[in-house]
Amino acid sequence: MTGIRSVDHITIIVKDLEKTLDFYGNILGFQLIQTVDLEDHILRYFQLPGGVKLELNEYLYPTRDSVSELKDRGTYRHMAFEVSDIKSLEKELTDAGYPFHIPVALTKELNVIGGLMLDPNGVEIEFLQYLN
Repeated sequence: MTGIRSVDHITIIVKDLEKTLDFYGNILGFQLIQTVDLEDHILRYFQLPGGVKLELNEYLYPTRDSVSELKDRGTYRHMAFEVSDIKSLEKELTDAGYPFHIPVALTKELNVIGGLMLDPNGVEIEFLQYLN
């Protein structure tokens, strides 16, 4: 075996720092735990459930926007969070200006209710609630 123990962090390259910090800190309620200035870029870490960190990478020089589509082959698709009340979360996110582009619905084959939306950087996030 490879000896992999866990997921350490997930990195997002930031397009709009203010909106991104508000989304992950205030709207989703994740705690900012560390900021690291590496001179040409700044890393900001949010604590996610289960010990995983979200790394927001802000480059301090011009970079280009991603041009891939959500269904392009060979691209990263999304991260997913399990939640306790998907309908309430969908309303909160929609009211905050982050509507679901794949509305909350039942997927019987997986025994979940879930939906997908885009963060301020265009990163797709799935929220799902497992049925009992």
